[in-house]
Amino acid sequence: MGPALSALGFIVSTLFDIYALIVGLRFVMQLVRADYYNPVAQFIVQATDPLLKPMRKVIPSIKKYDTSSLLLCFLVLLLKFILFKVLFLGGLHVFTGPVNPQALSIIQFITVSAINVISLMFNVFIGAIIIQALLSWLPGAQGHPLQGMLHAITQPVLTPIRRFVKPLGTFDLSALIGIIGLMALKIITVGYLFKLLGPFI
Repeated sequence: MGPALSALGFIVSTLFDIYALIVGLRFVMQLVRADYYNPVAQFIVQATDPLLKPMRKVIPSIKKYDTSSLLLCFLVLLLKFILFKVLFLGGLHVFTGPVNPQALSIIQFITVSAINVISLMFNVFIGAIIIQALLSWLPGAQGHPLQGMLHAITQPVLTPIRRFVKPLGTFDLSALIGIIGLMALKIITVGYLFKLLGPFI
């Protein structure tokens, strides 16, 4: 594969991954009841509404779970695999390592895409904790609109930890423990799913 095709594959993969992440954030925002009037949240809403509004007319939410956002996230990742296969854009990296889309069937695409959605959800919470921790070290970042959304996303993870882990002086270890715990849980969950669904991958 030539450099130009490799560059095109990189661009396509990055754009689809970014949009899948934005859709994943939309799902998590509703899950944690984040403030939708937050400017950052409004950007996410405006970026996802053109596709989500038509989907919600036929796909109802299940209790507090935004089924349409979850399905759209899956479809975006699935479409990325299909484009790589059809356009011969090279290999893709999944949780267990690189894969060749040309060698996968549609059933395998569906399976890998579904597992990648789960992996992406873990990444949303891990990323939110990391960014929140970094912003806490920047005095000028206090009160930034992003802080409110990050707080809503991270509190379901950090609040239980803080009940048992007290700050050491000025150092709050809950974020570090939360990141390590989520990463370990992601490795276990996604790893076992790949092992369990091995015949389909």
